[in-house]
Amino acid sequence: MPRCPVDGLALIPLESLRDAEGDPFLGATIAERFVILGRLGAGSMGTVYRARQEAMGRDVAIKILRSDRAFDAQAKARFTREARAMSLLSSPHTVTVFDFGEIIDDSPDADLGLGAGGSLFLAMELLEGESLGQRLKRDRRLSVVEAARFARHALLSLAEAHEKGIIHRDLKPDNLFLTRLPSGDRQELCKVLDFGIAKVMSDGEQPVDALETQAGTVFGTPRYMSPEQAQGKPLDARSDLYSLGLLFYQMLVGRPPFIDDDAVVVMARHIKSTPLPPIEAAPDAGISRPLSDLLLRVLAKSPEDRPASAKEFIEAIERLVPSRSPADEAGSQETEVPPAEASATGQLLAVVDRTAKGSRAPDARRLGARAGLIVGMVALLAVLIALALMASRQRSQGAPREVQKYVGIAAGAAASRASPRSALDPPGPSPVDEPTSAPAPVAPSPTASPSTSAPVIPASRQVRPRQRNYEKFQ
Repeated sequence: MPRCPVDGLALIPLESLRDAEGDPFLGATIAERFVILGRLGAGSMGTVYRARQEAMGRDVAIKILRSDRAFDAQAKARFTREARAMSLLSSPHTVTVFDFGEIIDDSPDADLGLGAGGSLFLAMELLEGESLGQRLKRDRRLSVVEAARFARHALLSLAEAHEKGIIHRDLKPDNLFLTRLPSGDRQELCKVLDFGIAKVMSDGEQPVDALETQAGTVFGTPRYMSPEQAQGKPLDARSDLYSLGLLFYQMLVGRPPFIDDDAVVVMARHIKSTPLPPIEAAPDAGISRPLSDLLLRVLAKSPEDRPASAKEFIEAIERLVPSRSPADEAGSQETEVPPAEASATGQLLAVVDRTAKGSRAPDARRLGARAGLIVGMVALLAVLIALALMASRQRSQGAPREVQKYVGIAAGAAASRASPRSALDPPGPSPVDEPTSAPAPVAPSPTASPSTSAPVIPASRQVRPRQRNYEKFQ
């Protein structure tokens, strides 16, 4: 069943209420600044609407005290107390109140059908998400890290409230709301709702808690009451810590420590019974012994045996449980590692290391090949220089033109085999290809002795280049 985002009360289906078209608040402007857009639901204390605050450009949730409760002094006092307590708080883990006021008949909203006493409204942030109660109903229990995070968030809200003399007195799963930041942070934010029966201890005025005038009256939810609350004794901040400890216990174990259909029996167990240690109640939940002992300390019967403050409780949680789960940590890294791979990090590192070592051999072979190519090119260059000198001397001695041409082609073919890139470059002028005024080609005499300083290769021993190389240089 949906819950009121303000006080956590069950919302009555709209079909069971009067037709929305007959609701005088729909389309109305409240306090000259909130335009009612639609109904979100209704509880025993009031109706919750979605409204638009045009001046601020935002949608808000507005709770309006039901007209039939507007004549009830206690209902008005509770509504006012809730607004007053929440207006004192600014923690991001407490639902934010924007405005509070009266709706009276002599205002521009006189057509709202209100009685002479008018009514009250409370405007606050509009939350998107679900209550802890809804989450536990679906998932039964949470991981240790997630449960610790939500408990810590709630304690941060309570720490501020306690510092300002406010005791919540009604912590329960439906009064913790799980939402996400607009920035899209992966982690959920837990906010505390419903300070409707909160007790403001340091008012400086007459007691604002009208319910306190009824001596011995017990207020709250029996399943999540502290022992002193169940007995109607005076309360302080440690009563809220006990209730929050019950919620933490349920998030870890999957159920509260004391369950019974009879509220009186449950209250009696809070007073007299010792809860089963969480580590024994849920041995497969990954609860450490120190964390289990901490919860038993928080659930001590005497307030003196519990942590002295919400801050002390927070510090104890932070010592025992990391603030982020492995999945959250992985999401914050530059490279996200899937859980299956993250569990075998050592194996992955070993594979990477072996790959790195094995890659050195191919690199060395490539370097050796490059060195050999360089040496070959240097040798080829020396041959070309020698051939050029030989051709030059042949010209001076009347060497045949045809021999000179084939020598140049053979040199070009050899260069193409030595360096494929050079075959793509346009050939520059070569001394053997330059025009010359030498006589017509004449084969040298077989008996002729070649010069000892620059031997001349006989024409009969010249090797023509392969046709494919020759065609490349035409």
